[in-house]
Formats: sequence, C-alpha cells, structure tokens
Amino acid sequence: MRSLWAVAMIRFSKHHGCGNDFILLTADAVEGLSYSELAKQICHRQLGIGADGMIIVRQDPLEMIIFNSDGSRAPMCGNGLRCFAEYCYEEGICTEEIYSVKTLAGTMGIKVVSHAPFLVEVNMGKPDFDPKRCGIKTDQNSFLKQKLQLKNGQIEVSSCFMGTIHTVVWLEQMETTDLEKVERTDLEKLGEEISNHPVFAEKTNVNFVQILNRKTLKLITYERGAGMTFACGTGACASVVIGAAEGRCDKEALVLLPYGQLRIEQKMDDTVMMTGPAVRVAQGCYEE
Repeated sequence: MRSLWAVAMIRFSKHHGCGNDFILLTADAVEGLSYSELAKQICHRQLGIGADGMIIVRQDPLEMIIFNSDGSRAPMCGNGLRCFAEYCYEEGICTEEIYSVKTLAGTMGIKVVSHAPFLVEVNMGKPDFDPKRCGIKTDQNSFLKQKLQLKNGQIEVSSCFMGTIHTVVWLEQMETTDLEKVERTDLEKLGEEISNHPVFAEKTNVNFVQILNRKTLKLITYERGAGMTFACGTGACASVVIGAAEGRCDKEALVLLPYGQLRIEQKMDDTVMMTGPAVRVAQGCYEE
C-alpha cells in the first residue's frame, strides 16, 4: 500500500450540504492509499483541510465511498450524496439529470432538480425498524419509545435504519425545549453517551429534534464518526419517519438545520425522498 508521505499533492474539492461538509476526491487520485488514514488526516480541522467526512468517487459503476473524520467508514450519507452529485456535475463525471449511485447501504437514486442553486432529490430507500438491522441488543420487534438508562437518569429514544442507524431524541423531554437555546456542548456530551450506550452494538447517530408543528421540525445531529455536525440528511429522514410512526408529524415535512433546510417525504410505498442543496466552497491540492 502506498504511503501518504510519498504523495506530493492530491487534487480535492470541498462541498457542503446545509453545513455538513466533505472533501471529495476521485479514486484515481488516491489509488493505493489507506482511505481510513487519509480521511483522518485530510478531515482534521487544524492539521488538514477540515471536514465532517471524506468522499471517494469511483466510476464504472458510479459509486460513493464515504469515510467519517475519525477514519471509520459510513454506509451512506444523504448530504454527502448531494455533494457527490454536484461534484460529478462540476467535474463532468456525470451530467445526467437522473441516475443511480452505488453505496455500501445499497443503490440510491439521484435527480438533479436545478443547477443554480444546485438542488438534488435523493431516493433514500425505505426505513427498516428491525433492531437487528441497527445492531441493537433487544428481543423486541422495534426500538421505538424505549427508555435508556444514562448517568443522570433515563431518556426516551427511538431508532431505525435509514441508510445507517439513527436514534431520535425528542427535545420536549429536556429542560430547554428550544433547540437554539440548548448548549451545543451539552448536546455533544449527551449524544456521545447515547451513541456509546451498550444497547447499540455498532454505536448510533443521535438526532435531537424539536417539533415546531406537524410539517416542520428543527434538527441537530451527533454523528458516531464525526461528533456534532450542522446537518445530517439520513438523520433528517429518520426523524421524519420516526416522527410519523409515532404520530408526532406528517409523512412530508420540512427539516430546519442551522445552515439550510431539507424537504423529506415518505411515499405511500414507504420510500423516503430527500430534497436539498449542495454547495462547492473550495478546490485545491492537499499536500503531504
């Protein structure tokens, strides 16, 4: 395997989807490198370019390979898919309006809605409420409205698999019910504790959700491989799906994030569609 230290420079592009940022590279540019080690270095906020994750673009067939900033591989990422689509368009890799992308979680459908701004609709597939799919240690058929024992007491959570495992915490059970007034450091500590709870064999992403009305949610996410992020597409989908299953919101809702918004719709056949933006913010070369 090629050593990182032997690389003079790697051409990259940086994009974000509602504040969830990624470094995008072609597979040819990093051939022979350890993706995990490269992700940890290139995503480092102080010593690298800085990002929540790194996305490798493979062609023939078109495939998205995504690694979190801690070097762990993620099955899929909704915001990452939209950034992937914009990168492919800007680089001339794929300029079609409708196409499919292979991911570790399965094949996802892409539809480019507009170019200015760059908006993408993604077919995120169907949610799976089977705890085994989420690596949850339980004998129950689902993991909705479950009590977890934490250091400072119990908290109610609900989980499902939506491209990756997601757990929802409704803000109404916390002291401050306005997401903007909750200290980010407090959410990070709570998210980390829930993510690492023994019931989650593979850890979990944690979504803190405030319900504004049946058609509008506000969200911030702790990701198991990146910590607190400003947006999570799969998390937004899981929040609407779980909210609808529990009768808290409609199956079509707007999810408000600190730096943007996503439109989520669960169709009659349970397929979940996500529509949102992608923005390229930088291009350059990563040097050793």
